[in-house]
Amino acid sequence: MLHHSYRKSVPDTHLPCLKHLWLGLLLIALAPLSIADSDLPNIGDSARTELSKAKEIELGRVLLTEIRRGLPVSNDPELAQYIQALGTRIVSGGLESNFPFTFLLVENSSINAFAMPGGIIAINSGLLTLTTQESELASVIAHEIAHVTQRHIARNLENAKSFNVVSALTFLGAILASIYNVDLGQAALMTSQAGLQQATLAYSRAFEQEADRIGMQLMVGAGIDPYGMPLFFKRMHKHTQLNHGKLPEFLRTHPLTLARISESEARARQYRGSYAFNSVNFNYARARALALNTPPTELIEHYRAKGRTPGGLSDVEHYTYALALSRAGRHEQGLRRLEEITVNADNRLTVRLADAQIRLAMGQTATDALEALDRIYPGSLPVTYYLAMSLIKEDRAQRALEKLDQLSRIQVQNPLIDKMTAKAASKAQMPWRSHESLGNFYAAHGQYDIAMEQVQLALQSPGIDASSKARIEARGIQLRQLEQQREQFK
Repeated sequence: MLHHSYRKSVPDTHLPCLKHLWLGLLLIALAPLSIADSDLPNIGDSARTELSKAKEIELGRVLLTEIRRGLPVSNDPELAQYIQALGTRIVSGGLESNFPFTFLLVENSSINAFAMPGGIIAINSGLLTLTTQESELASVIAHEIAHVTQRHIARNLENAKSFNVVSALTFLGAILASIYNVDLGQAALMTSQAGLQQATLAYSRAFEQEADRIGMQLMVGAGIDPYGMPLFFKRMHKHTQLNHGKLPEFLRTHPLTLARISESEARARQYRGSYAFNSVNFNYARARALALNTPPTELIEHYRAKGRTPGGLSDVEHYTYALALSRAGRHEQGLRRLEEITVNADNRLTVRLADAQIRLAMGQTATDALEALDRIYPGSLPVTYYLAMSLIKEDRAQRALEKLDQLSRIQVQNPLIDKMTAKAASKAQMPWRSHESLGNFYAAHGQYDIAMEQVQLALQSPGIDASSKARIEARGIQLRQLEQQREQFK
């Protein structure tokens, strides 16, 4: 069925639960090792508690693999591209930063978002589907970007009694545990050797005010309506009231007061101009997240009933309905539902991709349609991803590799592309490339032992050329260093 291709970032057999992620970080904290003896970033000691940007970026790279290893990061190419594009647009709204920002969507129904050192911003699918305007979602992303650029996490860490890489990883492990499991997060703090208090998990009022102010400036710089921020705050306040005072997970680390809502409204009134409140891309991304994270039978029943009411279904609802039907194995009905959509310049890419995906799920190919899209949208992650899939089905794996390599040259390394490249290389009778790409995929999820196995298989592959051998050997050395780094802190 349609959703089987991209529900998890890594195979279930290799996906540790969040508890294991926290335990791993806690073991790091409790290990009786000297910071001077480690290869992890030496981000400070009692004599020097300044976390440099360079060291924070290094720590961010470590944390990115841990997040991918321990959380269900969305493996859907369209949602991944949308979140990254929106985040990049906001960062480009006048921000000068040395942080290489990475924006992730976590498949989790809770209302949450968090920032990590080095420019990692994660948004839960539950928060995406809760918002009704792109400006609301943008306000959360802009706020989290501000936490990174103003280095609020680093400054929180510097306030700890003992600040070093151990306390940093313990603190961050507690944050991850706390925002997805409050009891686990409290346990992390109770046993933490760094002596951090639970209150440090929540940003201070001063930090929140600063993130609100700078986040709104970023929104305006990106041409996004600043009123999206107070609108989102009001939505959070109303959600809390409707749930009898139970705080959404987001508000546990981002305290909200009525004064803060008023301040954001007053700040938004200061800006004058024409700003975008919403976009078609947001509407379809939200609909897609809903379709991929809700039981399809539930959606089918809902839209079947709504379709009988006066006014029927909107184009976006037809889209959601089509994806739900395909997920339920009713592909032909899904295709017919897509035909009900009025296609225009704003939704053409999304609708055509949905048509191609459903046909691929049926065992067909969609190469002609996808190649046409590729000419219009060169460098698109989802277009290249599904085009490669279609080409592989047609036994044109070499052509698929060419398209994937073109994308890799213009985008940072992406586990989605690594996995598809491995499949294409295997079909193209290039086993060394297949194993090399699988090694990169597992390394991106912090599974260095499996990645090293793939490197060894690549080097043992018949037909490997000298250039590929040298490249893969160099990668093997790098992976061994990363694996040794982790082993030091077990």
